[in-house]
Amino acid sequence: MLTIIILITFSLLMLWAAYSDLTRYLLPNRLCLAAAALYPVFLLAIHWDGYGMTLHDILMSVVIAIVVFAVCAGFFALNIMGGGDVKLIPIVALWAGSAHILPYLFITSVVGGLIAMAIIIINRINMSKYYKSSENINLCMAEKKISAVPYGIGIAIGGLFVAYQLFAAFNEAIAL
Repeated sequence: MLTIIILITFSLLMLWAAYSDLTRYLLPNRLCLAAAALYPVFLLAIHWDGYGMTLHDILMSVVIAIVVFAVCAGFFALNIMGGGDVKLIPIVALWAGSAHILPYLFITSVVGGLIAMAIIIINRINMSKYYKSSENINLCMAEKKISAVPYGIGIAIGGLFVAYQLFAAFNEAIAL
């Protein structure tokens, strides 16, 4: 039962991430720390329920998270990715482990890409619109463009996928 509560809590953290990034373009440190701190509790809970992960699987999850963090930090250094995204993506990758990392990254990339594409389209549409700021000056809407992408939505949807997969695996294990 504790495992299910932890997975629900992780899912709620993912929903918080999506909402926060959508409304404020911010993934709070508290959110990232809570998701990271919840992972060892999850490991203890599944071990306590008798369905623990092997040490090899846990170490693979940690290695995957470190590699994903290194790649994301490189993107941050190139000003391609925000700091909150750099922190949250590896944390969810830790939860995903080797079993779910590829689908997680795929879902996160596709959803984030679709959001970025929508923002680009909106900016292009707005580039063609003009408004009068005074009698003699016309300013293009492109000067007011919004270029930030709330990528936390894609991360959160990928995280919800991971939570569902972990729940399904746990449910299947207790059914046996």
